[in-house]
Amino acid sequence: MPRIMQNNDAISAKEGMVYVTIEGQVHEYAELIKFEARIDYTKADVKSVGKRMKGGKIVGAEGTGSMEFYYHRPEMRKMALEYVKTGKSPIMDVQVVNADITSRAGKQTALIKNVVPDGALIAMLDGDTDDLLKDETDFTFDDFDFLDQFNVITD
Repeated sequence: MPRIMQNNDAISAKEGMVYVTIEGQVHEYAELIKFEARIDYTKADVKSVGKRMKGGKIVGAEGTGSMEFYYHRPEMRKMALEYVKTGKSPIMDVQVVNADITSRAGKQTALIKNVVPDGALIAMLDGDTDDLLKDETDFTFDDFDFLDQFNVITD
């Protein structure tokens, strides 16, 4: 009999938390709206005589991502100011916890290492909106790990 996914096992995008570590200080980012980190593979073409289709071989990877958070978080602007004044590169580690208690998959904790933001919003006003002020940035990273991973649901 084929296994059928139960609705409660889908992971809610809102259930979890993000922690940012900058210079050994851990900041709980409850103000985070969205966070995404991914690995994109670098591939080389593989061509050979007698083969009509080219293949591909993974020869490297790049970590990229984006995050959006409410504007009142000071850490990005502080790191930007420090870079401009001293040349110290903005870098941080980000721990992302997915924890939807309704899912039998359980919890996953990903540690995204050596996150370097693409930029920082320094100041913002907008008299033409009723929306809240938000900050967002893309980033790169060069390592990651899983502190724990989702359970495999077998029944």
